[in-house]
Amino acid sequence: MSNTNLPWILISIEITLNDTEMKLKMMELVKLMGMSIIDGSIKDNSFQFSKRQKNLIKNFCSTMFNRKGESSEFQIVIQFVKDKYNRLVEIRSLKGNNYINEFTICTYIKKCISFSKSMKIERVCPGYFINLEAELSRDFEEKEKNEINKNNKKKNVNNVNAILNNSQKNIINGTNTYIEENISMLESINKQATSFYEIYKILSQENYSVGKDLAIFISEFKIKNENIDKSYQKLPEQMKDIINIRNKCDNTFSNYFNMGKEFKKSENIQKNSKIAIEKFIFNKVYYQLYDLYKKRYEKENELYLQKKKKINEKYTIKQIMEYLEIRPKFRCLEEYESFNESQLCLPFKSTIDYINKIEYEQNPKSKFDTLIEAGLELRNTILGCHGGKNELNSMDDELPIFIYCSTQTNIKNAPAEYHMVEDYLHFASSELDESKVVTNVMSSILFISNGWEFKDNDNENENGENNKDIMIDDEEKKE
Repeated sequence: MSNTNLPWILISIEITLNDTEMKLKMMELVKLMGMSIIDGSIKDNSFQFSKRQKNLIKNFCSTMFNRKGESSEFQIVIQFVKDKYNRLVEIRSLKGNNYINEFTICTYIKKCISFSKSMKIERVCPGYFINLEAELSRDFEEKEKNEINKNNKKKNVNNVNAILNNSQKNIINGTNTYIEENISMLESINKQATSFYEIYKILSQENYSVGKDLAIFISEFKIKNENIDKSYQKLPEQMKDIINIRNKCDNTFSNYFNMGKEFKKSENIQKNSKIAIEKFIFNKVYYQLYDLYKKRYEKENELYLQKKKKINEKYTIKQIMEYLEIRPKFRCLEEYESFNESQLCLPFKSTIDYINKIEYEQNPKSKFDTLIEAGLELRNTILGCHGGKNELNSMDDELPIFIYCSTQTNIKNAPAEYHMVEDYLHFASSELDESKVVTNVMSSILFISNGWEFKDNDNENENGENNKDIMIDDEEKKE
């Protein structure tokens, strides 16, 4: 995208807070997103904030926010309207990469939902925020459901005594309770599998309009991208086409398709239609799409693998962590050291295994879910190492650990995998609040490939080990 037309948006927010409280909330969100306020105060009607980098890793990863290495900066202008609690808020990006700026503004607005009653988009910069209105509508619906659930939980407080009285029965029949929970889980899995199967039957048949549309799309997709050497240059256009046909088919299911009385009661098909359609499409085109991404990021992958190999040859695990300035309390080296630095006890091995798993997933959403699990496993590992006394609260602490994990992964085409997920998130606008995990792994690859500097004195700490190897070789020769 060109930087001559930076993204901006004007929204109206209904909020039951006074002027000062609202300003504090808006500024608080900025800090929660890991950004800094560079101008403005509570008394002003506007303030500016930015994404800035401080240390070696953050300086390098500024390329994630701007191709020229600049930080992204934004301005928020709040117009306090007298009519009830309505406010007009303008969010304008002042500099930075357009894609990242749009992403940041969307994330910020979606977080504003937590303290607002309603929200309406008034005006937007042409070509941006295309799916934001639909996302906001879904988020407000989700918020309303959560509030209803909270109210129901409050009503159930009166039943706590009855539950406590029955606790002895649960203890006595503990085995039965465990079996019932597993049966319930299996029933849920079976219901989803059944709904997927019903959807697949419809998608596979061309006598249904949705099946016919899909068959035509898949056939055309394969023909258009048959020549990998030419088609890879069009990326991410292919991903956009897949998401568009997915949305079109999902709308058909939601608005026109007669699902029958049996399924209307459970609503299983309607609930799972988008996921099932997406999996169906990617199962048909995945290998061809993957070859496109592999070709597009071939050189980037070669550089990444070379640097990763060199890092592991030159540095020990401890030295890698020291270089990345991972805090000692977050290194989790105790078990690794106690078992004589065994690879089976590699620090954050479970996180590394999760990241490796994305290579075996055959659709970007599954890859994304796996990366989310990797992020959760990383935080869980920190808690487990110190009995819950230490936990990760900052992205500054999390990113270096992700970079370390990336040095230990064995994914054959990591840049292709991650770029596929990144493009999917951009067009599907899926779970934007959690896509920081993708930013972490993308930053890890870029840092390993281009940011890791090798110095002449790096070998000083390894002279002892090298001399041992030479001595061993000499002894073998003598024998």
